[in-house]
Amino acid sequence: MAKIDDVGGQRARGFAFTQGFQRRSGPAAPEDARGWLDRYQSPREELNPSPTVSDTVKYTTCYMCACRCGIKVHIKDGQLRFIEGNKDHPVNHGVICAKGSAGIMTQNSPAKLRKPLLRTGERGTGEFREIEWDEALTILTERLSKIRNSDPSKLAFFTGRDQSQSLTGFWAAQFGTPNFAAHGGFCSVNMAAAGMYTLGGSFWEFGEPDWDHTRYLLLFGVAEDHDSNPIKIGLSKMKARGAKIVSVNPIKTGYSAIADEWVGIRPGSDGLFVFALIHELLRADRIDAEYLVRYTNAPWLVIQDPGAPDDGLFARDADGVPLAWDAVERRAVPATAADIRPALVGAVTLPDGRRAVPSFHLLAERYLDPQHAPEAVAERCGVPADTIRRIAAEMAHLAFQETLTIEQPWTDWAGRRHERMVGRPIAMHAMRGISAHSNGFHTCRAIHILQVLLGTIDVPGGWRYKSPYPRPAPPGPKPAGKRGETGPGKAVAGMPLGYPMGPEDLLVGEDGQPLRIDKAFSWDAPLSVHGLMHMVVANAWEGDPYRVDTLFMYMANMAWNSSMNTSETMRMLSDKDPDSGEYRIPFIVYCDAYASEMVAYADLVLADTTYLERWDCISLLDRPIGSAHGPGDSIRQPVLIPDRDVRPFQDVLIELGARLGLPAFVREDGSPRYPGGYPDYMTNHQRKPGIGPLAGWRGADGTAAGKGTPNPGPARPLRPQRLLLAFRAAAGAALFQARQPGLSGDRHPHGLPRQAGAG
Repeated sequence: MAKIDDVGGQRARGFAFTQGFQRRSGPAAPEDARGWLDRYQSPREELNPSPTVSDTVKYTTCYMCACRCGIKVHIKDGQLRFIEGNKDHPVNHGVICAKGSAGIMTQNSPAKLRKPLLRTGERGTGEFREIEWDEALTILTERLSKIRNSDPSKLAFFTGRDQSQSLTGFWAAQFGTPNFAAHGGFCSVNMAAAGMYTLGGSFWEFGEPDWDHTRYLLLFGVAEDHDSNPIKIGLSKMKARGAKIVSVNPIKTGYSAIADEWVGIRPGSDGLFVFALIHELLRADRIDAEYLVRYTNAPWLVIQDPGAPDDGLFARDADGVPLAWDAVERRAVPATAADIRPALVGAVTLPDGRRAVPSFHLLAERYLDPQHAPEAVAERCGVPADTIRRIAAEMAHLAFQETLTIEQPWTDWAGRRHERMVGRPIAMHAMRGISAHSNGFHTCRAIHILQVLLGTIDVPGGWRYKSPYPRPAPPGPKPAGKRGETGPGKAVAGMPLGYPMGPEDLLVGEDGQPLRIDKAFSWDAPLSVHGLMHMVVANAWEGDPYRVDTLFMYMANMAWNSSMNTSETMRMLSDKDPDSGEYRIPFIVYCDAYASEMVAYADLVLADTTYLERWDCISLLDRPIGSAHGPGDSIRQPVLIPDRDVRPFQDVLIELGARLGLPAFVREDGSPRYPGGYPDYMTNHQRKPGIGPLAGWRGADGTAAGKGTPNPGPARPLRPQRLLLAFRAAAGAALFQARQPGLSGDRHPHGLPRQAGAG
């Protein structure tokens, strides 16, 4: 900010005038004239390059997208001045995007809600009266108590990008309703399912390229949204090393603009392009057979017995262990044995006399079909056949002619010791550009198959898992909410979302009808592992598969989460039954920090805080922020005190759980288990013994990482007033710890007592 000075009795903002006017040649001007000219005709700016723009700087975690970068919040006179990146944060290293900087706009938005609201007019008119929190919670408690004691499935609880789904999903299970889902079903479910069922992990922020070692990166449908700052940092490293970046995207913006090669593919046809790459690699025999044998189910035998109930399933021994064909001993052996030499191709005869082939044999047969040749797909995907062949050849050369070796001994899953780590320096990353299509599941699966064939999963230079991945493949757990698992006053023994492995895992009744209001995990959408929140309004309005009593939503503005069918969504939210005159969706509760479109259609509105006014926990139980180098916690802490009568939704949900007597939210005597709200829950909740929302500083002395009893004492301040990073060498974990900055006393800004380990 430039200096403000008074010149000639006038205020001049932005610069100060100084003396030193150089007069032109000619008769000398009178002294007073010279002074006048010097004052008004020779301006020179005196800039202050380091102005004092804030009197306080506080540290927290951004919430403007799913990247969850560390930020420094500058405050002056209690007001937000600006936001910058935290250079000490391992996620973004100080980098901040325009959206993150624009957090000041959301904080200062005039649309922020100020108190709870109760509808007084018709839905959609925006007619409300302000009420107190006790009245709001009493109304909600009484209604939800009746539902829970009669039929918990009459509650549909759906959230948006709340980044606290380990809490909200757990709350739904404790209430007893199977009807819970979040934003993922509208955004990334097909990619998540494809990754989890294929390799026990997925793209998005659950894995990342080995930015330090990869030499060839393929980006599929990646825009500057999720995980944007780490990607920017990684791409800059690659550009500095001279590594090649290939961006497959219909439009040449963002990352495609700085890529070494842009492949302008036809929208939705990425899968055809990947199929052709696989075709070329198989045809040239450029695959990592050793990797396939050691770390995949490529050698597992698949039964070929048309008409039999187990046709197409893996052959197993009497103990259920999958079988492979040992090419040396020429017999079927346990596929999980460490010392076998299994065949990858060829038909064999099982001990029961039936025919079987390795799963890789089936894969090769399919992808070597001429329909997947570059010439066959070029016109449909808009990529010339020569370009497809060249990219396949480039990948093969990098993978097998420029192998990356790191002299680091290690031991694999079977106990085999290796003296060095060998990697294929090719990485891939994909985002919603490929998932936002009906074929997104198989497109994503094809990309993962391409990675596996090259042996570039979780190796130096390849694509690496982030903690807590990888998970088992096939994954678990399975979705809960079958008949008999739900009932009046009964918590569901499991989480509402999961991974079905067969018809027996689907949430359907004896008549085959869906048991969830969104029809997730039914024959309509068997692999909807994130649920289908965009279907809840339409299904609740239609009463298909049944009617609900209350629709409870958080950060789920249906103007956005309704498949873009906003006018029809508004009609359904306000539609009444012509016979009874009552709304077809009887009661709608909505919680948000802002007066969004959804607010006008709610019966009860709960006013939330902004992300700068509350505690949050970016947990390993939910959507972690760690890196491939180790797991991490991130805490979002309040840096501003609300000037409104608002409460964090997480605190409200925990108090509501106590009022309803939900088992995990009350003690044996019926008193609240977490009287300190979300900070109390973050610190002291245990999903299983020793496992809680925070992975770091566990145990009696705070030295345990990953697993341990809740920390009974206050968090140790390693560095004041910022999110802190500590590396636990023994556990290989990168863990964050938060200290509450700039707030004195024993209570946090929302009036809740500060709990052990929370401040």
